[in-house]
Amino acid sequence: MQTHRHAPSNLLALAGLAMLGMTLPVQAEAEWCMECVSVRVGPPQVLRGPFPDEVDAPFSATRLANGQFRGFSANGVTYAIDGSSLKDMGGPRRAVLDADAPGSLAECGRWLTSAIRSGASLVGMVHQERICNYGPDGQTDKSMAIAISEDEGLSWTDLGTVITGRDAPQPGRTTGEGDCTMVNGGDGYLYAYCLRNSDWQTIAARAPLDDLLDWRKYYDGGWDEPGLGGNATAIGFLGPGAGFMPEQDLVATVTPDPWFEGVRLAFSADKVTFTDFPAPLLPIDGSDWERPADTELIAYASVLNPDDGSNSITSNFLLSYLYVPAGKGFADRYLVMHDVSLALEDTPPPVQAGIALTRWSGPDVTSYVTSTGPQTGDRAGYRPDRTLAYMLTQPASGIASIKFAECSTSVSGRFDQRLADDGSCETEGYDRERTAGWLFALEQPGSVPLYRCQHPASGAHFVSDQADCEGLGTMKFLLGYGLAP
Repeated sequence: MQTHRHAPSNLLALAGLAMLGMTLPVQAEAEWCMECVSVRVGPPQVLRGPFPDEVDAPFSATRLANGQFRGFSANGVTYAIDGSSLKDMGGPRRAVLDADAPGSLAECGRWLTSAIRSGASLVGMVHQERICNYGPDGQTDKSMAIAISEDEGLSWTDLGTVITGRDAPQPGRTTGEGDCTMVNGGDGYLYAYCLRNSDWQTIAARAPLDDLLDWRKYYDGGWDEPGLGGNATAIGFLGPGAGFMPEQDLVATVTPDPWFEGVRLAFSADKVTFTDFPAPLLPIDGSDWERPADTELIAYASVLNPDDGSNSITSNFLLSYLYVPAGKGFADRYLVMHDVSLALEDTPPPVQAGIALTRWSGPDVTSYVTSTGPQTGDRAGYRPDRTLAYMLTQPASGIASIKFAECSTSVSGRFDQRLADDGSCETEGYDRERTAGWLFALEQPGSVPLYRCQHPASGAHFVSDQADCEGLGTMKFLLGYGLAP
């Protein structure tokens, strides 16, 4: 079991990918107005955790012949979890892939990162590591292998290592190429998007579906370099979490990017040249791998088709990722999913991305949390009451908007949480937890008002879209305007 298998603190998390709510034209990059696309990210759902020994790789899944789903979560050991749907992944686990012999390329473990169906078989992309020194200034070396399963992922046959880096293992460094996710490109090839540890850039490789061991890296305009030790062109800082959109013939990647202040979505028609979606899918405050930290961590994201569990995605999808709460270490790993949809508008919308602002009620129904983030720990018992609006994931261009933070306090055992203008949590005697998002300062077309309210008996604060606070309390003041749900 590894507490933290990535020694460098600047490795950024992988996050999820958004899908299209309306049908886009085929060969969309030539015809599709990216500025006309809007995205809505639904409320987070915590499906597994806390675990110290899971969710250390992108979550993958497949639909079984009996209609059930099988998910795969990994941390050195890869586990299978069965459920009635992709949102039913909280059940027991069973080990299906383990570390290889000492001295091997997989002596530290084998992490299944992608599972793609090929006829009656599952083809798995497997992250592997050797030299298991995960402490400060430690050392490890990464590579990728291909495995195949004939029993729906309960056992795997290792076909061999297919991707390695050009750099040799070095003390005090993470070396090699790994953390790849694999997509079926719809053209007879499987494509892998990988992290190269020498420069923290994404590289691409591909193999024909009929020859799973013949991987070739993309280099200098061609797919000719060998997967084992070959050179590769850096295609940017992307994912490497990836999915494929067969109707539009596009590869999409998502990247939690603190410089972008959110999870960045990008598209490619040629599988190597990517164009960024202008707005973050989710706002993030940081990407700190040195835990515990003041900010939460979102990492190892994957995108899942809710109908078959694959990363070949359609109009609606599930965004899946590792979540570590602020103030917590890697012993508190959670698997979180969101429903996500995109829509093609007739004209460019003034705001392209929104994330659901959800009101959660405590077990006593007199305490509340109003948040865009997951509820874990002491708040795991809170249940979603309703989605009030969608908050902006970045300031609106040319329209006055207000950044809001989520703040909390606990005095004499009484918990209270509120939304407040960013920078005012501490002045109000609260602790800042995270960025919630942005609201319009003034009413806009298609917006709804949001009010701060207070419960009369408990004194707990909450948010409502009604001036009468839905009869639950007293309205204090108008916060701003969100996108209508």
